[in-house]
Amino acid sequence: MRLDALQITKNIGHLTIVKDVTLSINPGEVVAIFGPNGAGKTTLIKILSTLLRPTSGKLKIGNIDAIADYLQVRNTLGVIIHEQLAYPVLTPYENLKFFGQMYHVEDLETRCKTLLDEVGLNRFIHEPIHTFSRGMTQRFMIAKALLHYPSILLLDEPFSGLDASARQIVIDRIAKEQQNDRSVVITTHNIDLGYLVGTRFLFMINGELEEIAQKNEIDKETLQKLYEVRMVDTVQKRL
Repeated sequence: MRLDALQITKNIGHLTIVKDVTLSINPGEVVAIFGPNGAGKTTLIKILSTLLRPTSGKLKIGNIDAIADYLQVRNTLGVIIHEQLAYPVLTPYENLKFFGQMYHVEDLETRCKTLLDEVGLNRFIHEPIHTFSRGMTQRFMIAKALLHYPSILLLDEPFSGLDASARQIVIDRIAKEQQNDRSVVITTHNIDLGYLVGTRFLFMINGELEEIAQKNEIDKETLQKLYEVRMVDTVQKRL
């Protein structure tokens, strides 16, 4: 499913967090957005996932106005952000069962157990989420994002807090979703991991989005150097 954002801006008080962002994502693309902390990446993901309303701009998912009719599109979206979006007193299995019923997921019990096994939480299936480490919580959020077979995945720093085995789970899953013609957006400051999974690359700095290149147009070392130059330029402009 295609996602189109047009001139998205988000102001909070006198600050502009996201500035005039236009972005289109096609099925089968993995768009990696690189940027430092405070660049506006999380705010953008929240807007694209309809969790936050922009100050101005348009957002279309498929043929639906996702700002006006956000309830119609949420079942097409799988989201990972740095908020739990779950009930901490419930177990991961109970949480998935609850959300799966909301999304009318078929063969729900099998789906829940399969996903928890895939993310390595099968031994903790009946432990309350509030006892989880950050990495375990992140693993659960991966399972929750995938639960209802979303057409679009919006992943904010999905590698954060994960050990090597969990990072590989995310890498493998992104590749699988791409092969299944899903649309994927990830934000990260990790050039190595973003380059590995991405098919198209953008920078987000001070709330502005810059299109860089398709993967077949740039190697990782050139992308890294370009990103470092942008960071230096940003610091110098502030001085």
